Formats: sequence, structure tokens, C-alpha cells
Amino acid sequence: MLNTLNLYAANVALICVGINVLFCIVNFKKMNSPFKRLFIFLLMNFTIEILALVFIKMGMNNLPLLHIYVLAEFILFSYFYKSIIRKPSAFQSVYWYFVVGGSILIVLNSIFLQSIFDFNTIAKTFVQISIIGYAVVYFYNLVEDPAFSPTTSKSLRLVNSAVITYYSGSLFIFMFNGISFESENSNIVFWIFNSLLNIIFHLLILYALWRLYYKKTT
Repeated sequence: MLNTLNLYAANVALICVGINVLFCIVNFKKMNSPFKRLFIFLLMNFTIEILALVFIKMGMNNLPLLHIYVLAEFILFSYFYKSIIRKPSAFQSVYWYFVVGGSILIVLNSIFLQSIFDFNTIAKTFVQISIIGYAVVYFYNLVEDPAFSPTTSKSLRLVNSAVITYYSGSLFIFMFNGISFESENSNIVFWIFNSLLNIIFHLLILYALWRLYYKKTT
């Protein structure tokens, strides 16, 4: 029963990603820079999820896709937050050093520490902590940014809340993924919880997009 529930939750999460990607494609011409950058992440996410299903159908190990996803996730969220974080000024000055250095460490982890055919929990934990850090720093930028309209700022705050919700909740799932539990069901429950968080994440993003590109014009 838990395996079935896990499959349903994962499928619903995939549908939510697909809806967000479709919404962004339809409204792409109206989207400003931060949301275009977010769209790139959503498109990457959807593509990796589809490829993962194809790998499973073909009986292939799809964990190499996770290694690609983690690197892309780090780069694309860094790219997204660079466009909306104005303070502290030190963020912009160290941004490229951090992104390049972090990307190198993620690649080295896959080469020397955790095989591409295993969970890259070290790299995933680093990326999640980094993204949570971006989101926390953005909370210090909550004063309306004159570069964005009030409606855009509200939608960006919704996206940031989605990031905090998902990445804070799923952080410990990936941190302790290598731990063996006495019951296999315990592990499945964690992944169901992760899928539910992913659904909430994408629903919040969808709501943010809807507020910005639909509610505003009606």
C-alpha cells in the first residue's frame, strides 16, 4: 500500500511540474527575468523526471540523472537568486566564486566520493543548504524592490516561501538517506513525505505564477 501511495504521490508531483512548465511556456513573453530563470529550472526538473521514468522502464539505474540534477539545481537556483537578492552587497561580490567553487566540489564528489550509481547525499545536502541560505538571505530583502512591481514582489515572496518549505523539509531526508532502517516501510514513508513536499512546492509556484500573470489582468 505504501509503495502504491509513493507512486501516486510521485506521479502527482510530476504532473504539477508539467503544469508549471506549460504555464510558463504560455506566458513566457510576459515573464520578467527572475521568472524566466525559474522557468529554466522547472524545465530542467521536468526533463530529468521524465528521463528518470524512461530509465526505470528500461531497467536502467537512473541515479546518474540525480547527479546531473543536483549540479543543475545548484547552478540554476544560484542564477535565479542572483536576480532578486540586492543586499548584502557582499553576496554579489562573492557570487561567482561560490557558484564556480560549489560546482567544482559537486563534480569532484561524483568522481571521487560517491559514485554516479549511488545517491550523492553529500552534494545534495550541500546544495539544499545553499538554496536554503539563498532563501533566508532573500528574507532580508523583503522591502519592495523598486526594480519589480508590487505584484511581482509578492509572487517572488511566494516562490521563496515554496523554496523554504520544500528544501527545509526534504533536507534531512537526503542527509540520512544512507542510513538503513529496520523496516523498509520507514524509508518509503520518508519518500512519500518528500513527494508531498514537492507537490506543495510546485503548487505554491503555480499560485505565484497565476497571481502574477492571470489574477492581475482580470
